[in-house]
Amino acid sequence: MKQVAYDLCSLAAYAVNGIIPDKEKIEAMNLENLYKMSQMHSLSALCAMAIMSAGVSISSEWNIEKEKAIRKTILFATERANILRFFEENGIWYLPMKGIILSGMYPKMGMREMADNDILYDKQRQADVVAFMKANGYNAKSVGRSHHDTFYKEPVYNFEMHTIMFADVIDERFTAYYENLESRLIANDGTAFARHLSDDDFYIHMTAHEYKHYSRGGTGLRSLLDKYVYLKKKREMLNFDYINTECEKLGISRFEQESRVLCEKVFTSSDMPELTEAEQEMLEYYMRSTTYGTLSQGIRHKIEKEYGIIDTSSKIYYLLRRVFPKTDFYKAYSPIAYKYRILLPFIWFFRITKAILGKRKQIIQEINTLQVIKEKENMTSHQENIE
Repeated sequence: MKQVAYDLCSLAAYAVNGIIPDKEKIEAMNLENLYKMSQMHSLSALCAMAIMSAGVSISSEWNIEKEKAIRKTILFATERANILRFFEENGIWYLPMKGIILSGMYPKMGMREMADNDILYDKQRQADVVAFMKANGYNAKSVGRSHHDTFYKEPVYNFEMHTIMFADVIDERFTAYYENLESRLIANDGTAFARHLSDDDFYIHMTAHEYKHYSRGGTGLRSLLDKYVYLKKKREMLNFDYINTECEKLGISRFEQESRVLCEKVFTSSDMPELTEAEQEMLEYYMRSTTYGTLSQGIRHKIEKEYGIIDTSSKIYYLLRRVFPKTDFYKAYSPIAYKYRILLPFIWFFRITKAILGKRKQIIQEINTLQVIKEKENMTSHQENIE
């Protein structure tokens, strides 16, 4: 399957660099396996466009994926305009994030697939925003339990409305760094309340978000491609002295440098470049991950980060922590229980009961995954090696 992953990288390079592939080269690829892998990395529409540009036919299901991605982009743009109009009319500052900005940097509409749209806004107006979303037909899937509230409406609308960039349960350094984010926001021309980050700060946040996934369950090739697309457009305008200084504060400076070098090596040309052993290992980690990582890699990284080794004892401790999280977990999950620790047993009972009734399959899957993870002593995670 490694060759299929290499072909996926080649197609991505063709697509984002506007190069028409050689037809014979495309026909020599295993398109059936390539389709499956492109779905895992949220690159199916992009690959379809690259293949079709060479005059090669794609399967009907692949074509449907491409058309769905284009349609979804259009629908999201229309719906997002309605939401942002609400912000403007009600005096709420807002910041469209991540994929909303990156999707416009890809050469063609729909090329950059999105599962959701992320918008940061003034947390003082959370009640108003929640009320607006519910009044407009959205199902509030999760409100007040994390650094973002999640809303869904048929047919495809999935919005994550952020009140802060990162939660403490993700990384305290990230939370502290973005605590006074408003001072970094820049007002958009022609609007009263729209905000954006400088090119440097956007890149730093994009890298921090990528690292969050990379260091937990992993992140797929689309994250690496996003970085390449952004650098292709903005590289000459970026101040890497500033970026390195800020990434040092976040503890991700080495990751930023290594992922930047890797993405430019992999996607500048459609031919797979010569990589160092460390670069090859890093690329294969991206390849093994799906868009949002895998369960086994997520468990492995958590155990390695917390206990340093993977053995029977560390697996048992991991399970205990899943049932009885550290106290900091309750800052977001239940602020009342965090303040009044005497309430924690009631929260434990509630979480366990809720999990058994509603997440039995996920629990079984996690336990089964934990059992098959190979035990390795004295192991340090790639996250720790980077730092």
